[in-house]
Amino acid sequence: MIKHLHALVSYGLKHHLIDFDDITYAVNQLAYKMNLDPKPFVDQDIDGLSIVDIVEPLLDYAVKINLIDDTIDAKDNFESYLMDTLTPRPSDLQKRFNSLNPKEATNYFYQMCQDNHYIKTERIKKNKHFNYPSIYGNIDITINISKPEKDPKTIAQLKMHKSSSYPSCLLCIENVGYYGNLDHPGRSHHRVISMPLNQEPFYFQYSPYVYYNEHAIVLHKDHIPMEISRKTFIRLFDFVNHFPHYFLGSNAGLPIVGGSILDHEHYQGGSANFPIEKAKVFKTFIKNEVKLELLVWPLSVIRLSSKNLNQLIDVADNLRIYFENYSDESIDLLAKTNESHNAITPIARFNNGMYILDMALRNNRTSEKYPDGIFHPHKDVHAIKKENIGLIEVMGLAILPGRLVKDLEAIEKILNHQETSLKGLEQYKNWMETIEINPMRNMKENIEYAVGKAFVKGLEECGIFKQDDIGRSKFIQFVEGFLK
Repeated sequence: MIKHLHALVSYGLKHHLIDFDDITYAVNQLAYKMNLDPKPFVDQDIDGLSIVDIVEPLLDYAVKINLIDDTIDAKDNFESYLMDTLTPRPSDLQKRFNSLNPKEATNYFYQMCQDNHYIKTERIKKNKHFNYPSIYGNIDITINISKPEKDPKTIAQLKMHKSSSYPSCLLCIENVGYYGNLDHPGRSHHRVISMPLNQEPFYFQYSPYVYYNEHAIVLHKDHIPMEISRKTFIRLFDFVNHFPHYFLGSNAGLPIVGGSILDHEHYQGGSANFPIEKAKVFKTFIKNEVKLELLVWPLSVIRLSSKNLNQLIDVADNLRIYFENYSDESIDLLAKTNESHNAITPIARFNNGMYILDMALRNNRTSEKYPDGIFHPHKDVHAIKKENIGLIEVMGLAILPGRLVKDLEAIEKILNHQETSLKGLEQYKNWMETIEINPMRNMKENIEYAVGKAFVKGLEECGIFKQDDIGRSKFIQFVEGFLK
C-alpha cells in the first residue's frame, strides 16, 4: 500500500502541486491519514495513470481497515482530506495568484483545481451534451449527471445524523479545509482567492461541478442574502474590468426566478460563450451614451452597452428600479401584491472596449392556474424541465436533471417498438405524443430535438413580454416609458 501512497506523492510532484522540498512532509502526512507506517519516498512511474487510478486503491484500503465507510460520500470526503496534503495553503495560493497577470492567474488556479481533484473532470465528462436549433439560434442542452446521487447507505445514516449549522451553506468561506459530514460534502482541498469588489470583501472560487469552461463563483465573505442593487452592477464590472476574459452575472434575488442558494450573496462567471451573445436585436434605443437593444430571445432581455461605465451603471440601475415597480395587468405582470415580484438577472462582459450588460426581466408571481409560477416553465414541459430557470439557463445553456438519461433511453426503446410498457415513465406520456418523427434523423436525435424544443418553450414561458407582435409592442412600450 505504501507504493500507492508514494504514487500519490509522485502525482503531486508531476502536477506541481508540491515541490521536492515537500516530499518528506507529504509522505508523513499521508501515511498518518492512511494509518500506515511511513517509508522513505520512492518515486513511482505514474505515466498513463489518472488521479482516479492513483487514489482509488488508497480509498479501498481505507474502507478495508474500517477507516471510512464504504459509501460514495465517505470516500469523496476522505479523498478531499488526502488531497489537501498536496494542495497549496490558502496564503501561498493567494501570493501565487496575485503574482500572475489575470489570464495566467485564472489558468493556474483552474488547472490546480483539476489537478487536486476538487474539480472531478472524469465525472463531468459523463454529462450529456447536444444542441437544439431554435428560432433564437442554437441552444446548448446538458443533462447533468456529474454530481453523484446520495448513496442509499448515507441516506439511511442521515436519519441518525445531527445536522450542523457550520458552515452555514455550501458557499461560505468556512468550507475551505472543512472535512465534511453526511449531509455536507468534504472541502478539505477547497481553496478560494480573496478578491475585493466595490471595496467589499469577496472571494473567488471554481464550481466543483463545472457546467461550462472555467465555471467560477464569486461570493461575499459574509453569509448575507442575495440582492440586486446598484452595488451589484459596480461589483460585476469591477470583476470584468480586472478579468476581461471572463463574464460575471447574478441570479435574481427572488425565489422561483433566482438560483438555488438565495441566502448567500454570490455571482457566477467564467471563460465561456453562450447562445445569448449571438441573439439578434429587434429594437434599439439610445440614452445618453448608452445603447439599449431589445433581444430576439425567449426571455425578455435588454442589452446595455457603452464605453462609459458610469453612464451604463446609471442607466442600468434606473432601469432596474423602473422595472421593479412596473405592472401591466394585460399580460399578468404585477410588480407587487403583498410582496415584490419583479427582479433582474444581470450579466456583465467587457468586449472590444465596450462594457456590456444583459438584463433579463423576471417575475416570480404565482396563480391558481400556474402554482409554480406564471413566468416559469409550465406543466406541459415539467417532464423535461420543472426546476428554476437561473442565470446559466437564461443565457441559453440548459441544465437538465440526470433522471433524463435513463428515461430517454427507455423512451427510445418504446418509440423503436422494442418495449411497450410505460411503467415508471408516466410523467412523459403527454410529452411523448409531441415528439416529431423526422425520417432525416434517427430516433435518438428526434428525442433530443423534442427535449430542446420543450426546454425553449419553458424559457419562452419565463418571458415577460412574449416574442410575438403584441409582446414586442408591450416590450417597446415599457422601454419608451422608462426613457421618458
